[in-house]
Amino acid sequence: MMRRWNNLTYQSKLLLAFFLLGIIPSIVIGTMAYFKSVDTLESRVNEDLGVIAGQLNEAIQRQVEDVDRFSTFPYFTPEIFQILNQPYIPRDQWGYRELETQLQFAKLLVTYPSIFSTIQGLIFYSTKGNVYGYRVSDRSSINESVSPVEEEWYKETLSRDGGVFISGLRQEKQFNSAPFATITASRLLLNDDFSPAGVVAVDIRPDFMDKIVRSFQLKSMHVMVADEKGELIYSTRTADNQRFLSAAAQQSGRNGATRGLITVPELGDGLEAATGVYAHSEYLGWTSYLLIDRKELLEDANVIRNFTIVLVVIFTAAAAVLSLLLARGLSKPIRSLISSMRDVERGLFVAPAAPPIKGEIGQLHLSYVTMVKRLDMLIQSIEENERQKREAELYALRARIAPHFLYNTINSIRMLAVLQQSDGIAKLLQSLNKLLHANMKLDSELVPLAAELELLRHYVRLMELRYTNRFQVDWKIEEHTERAMVPPMILQPLMENAIFHGSFEVEGPLLIEVQVSFVNNGGELLITIADNGHGITPEALNVLNGLSPQNAAGHLSNSIGVANVRDRIRLRFGPPYTLLLVSEPDRGTRAELYLPFKQEDGEAAPPQMEE
Repeated sequence: MMRRWNNLTYQSKLLLAFFLLGIIPSIVIGTMAYFKSVDTLESRVNEDLGVIAGQLNEAIQRQVEDVDRFSTFPYFTPEIFQILNQPYIPRDQWGYRELETQLQFAKLLVTYPSIFSTIQGLIFYSTKGNVYGYRVSDRSSINESVSPVEEEWYKETLSRDGGVFISGLRQEKQFNSAPFATITASRLLLNDDFSPAGVVAVDIRPDFMDKIVRSFQLKSMHVMVADEKGELIYSTRTADNQRFLSAAAQQSGRNGATRGLITVPELGDGLEAATGVYAHSEYLGWTSYLLIDRKELLEDANVIRNFTIVLVVIFTAAAAVLSLLLARGLSKPIRSLISSMRDVERGLFVAPAAPPIKGEIGQLHLSYVTMVKRLDMLIQSIEENERQKREAELYALRARIAPHFLYNTINSIRMLAVLQQSDGIAKLLQSLNKLLHANMKLDSELVPLAAELELLRHYVRLMELRYTNRFQVDWKIEEHTERAMVPPMILQPLMENAIFHGSFEVEGPLLIEVQVSFVNNGGELLITIADNGHGITPEALNVLNGLSPQNAAGHLSNSIGVANVRDRIRLRFGPPYTLLLVSEPDRGTRAELYLPFKQEDGEAAPPQMEE
C-alpha cells in the first residue's frame, strides 16, 4: 500500500488528499447526526410508549376487575346457592319442580349480564352435576354432553379455593350453538360452611380490548396481549402473530421485569423489524406489547440521512474541483523544475525562468536557480583544477628524471664491477638498484608478495653490510602466500624499525622473524615482523599505533613510516585490515599486518580451497 502511494505523482497525492479531507468530515458528521437522531427518536418514542402501555394495561385490568367483582354476585343471591345444592336429576326425568327451578334460575341470570356489555355468557357448574347457563346473543340452551372437568381453566379455578381465575383466549363449547372465542373469569362458589357449591364462569368478549385500543388512537402501533403462558389473546396485526409474539416474549422474559424495552428483528414474510415496550400485569398475568415498525419510526431520521448523502455528494464535488485546481497550480512549477533538472543531468546548466507564483514554491525555485549557477561555477573551477593538475603531473614526470639517471648510473657501475670481478660490490649495487627501482614504482596499485619479499631481502642485504653481525633474519613463508597481491613498499619500513630500534643495547645478534601465513580459513593474510629487542614503551607504542598524537621525541621519528603503511592499508582495503604493533619491555616488538588474500587473477579463494 505504501509503495503504491509513493509511486503516485505529487498532483495525484494532492488531489486525493483534498478529496478525502472534503468527503470524510461530511460522512462522519452526517453519520453521527443520523445515529444521534435515531437514538433520540427511539428514546422519546419508547418513553411515550411506556406511558401508553401502562395506561392500556390499567384499562384492560379495570375492565376485567369489573367482571371479577360481577362474579361474586351469587353471594348476594341466596336462591342461586339453593339451586346449586339441589341433587342432580336427568333431564328426561324432570317434572314440574325441576322446570320451575330452571325457569327461576334463568330469570336470575338474565338480569346481570345486561349490566356489562363485555359479558357474552354466564354458566354455573353445580358440584351435584347440574349445569345452568345463559348466552346473551342467541339464548342457546346448555349442552349437557360437554364437561369442563378436564379443561385447564376449570382445574385452575378449583385450585384457587374461591379466588378468581382469568383464562386466556379459549373456545366456549358449553352451549348448543357454534363454539365461540371467549375469555373466562371463573370462581369457585363456597357454601356457608365453606364446602364447594359450584363454579361460576363468566365469558367475556375478547373484542373489549379492541375498543380500549381504539380509544387510545394508536393508529401506527402494533398492540398484542398474551396470557401468562405466552399464548396470544389479542393483536392488531393480521400477519403471523405467534412468530412475532415469540420473538417479543423472548426479550421481555430475559430479566423478569414488569416493564421494559424490546426490539424485534425482521422475521421475513412481511414481519418487519419493530421496537417498543412491554408491560406485565401481576393481577391478570397478562403482558401487553406496544410496538412500532422501525421503518415508520425512522422515517424522519431517514430524511436526515438522505440530506446527509446530498451534502456528501456536494462536498465531494466541491472538494474534487478545488483539489484539482490547487494540484494543478502547485504541480506546474514543480514540473518546470523537473524539466530543468533533467537538463542539468545532461550537463546543460541553464537556469529556468522566474516562477509565476510566490510563497514556498517561489522560494524553492529561486534557491534552485542559485544552486544551478553555483554548480556551473563549480564545474568551471573543477575544470581549471584538472588543468593545473595535469601541469603538475608534467612537472612530476620531469622531477623523476633524476632517480632514473641515478638508477642507470648505478647499473653502469655494477656492470663495471662485474667486469672487474668485484662480486661483492656488484651484489650490493644490484640491491641498491632494486630499491631505487621499487621507489620509482611506489605509485603502483598492487604488487605480488613474492616481489615485495624479494625487495625486503635486498634491503636486508644492504643493512647487513652496514650492521655486520648485528642481526639475523629468519624467514617463515607459508606455501602459496607469495601469490597474494599487496601494496608496494609496506614491509621495508617495518624491517627498518626492527633493525634500527631493536638492535641497540642488545647482547648478541638481534633475532628478526619474518612470517607470512593464512588466517580465517584462508580468506586473510597475516604478515608478522618480530624481533627480540628491548621493546617499546607504552607511550611510544600508542603513538606508533595511532592512539596518541606524535610528539617531538627523537626515538619516534620513524613513526611517520609506520603511520604511512597503516594509512595506505586502511585506504586501500578499509576496516578491519590494518597494521598493529605489539610490544612489551625486554620482550621485543612484533608488527602484525592484516591483509585480504587477493591473487593476481582477482580470485579471493585461498589456494588450499582450490580443486
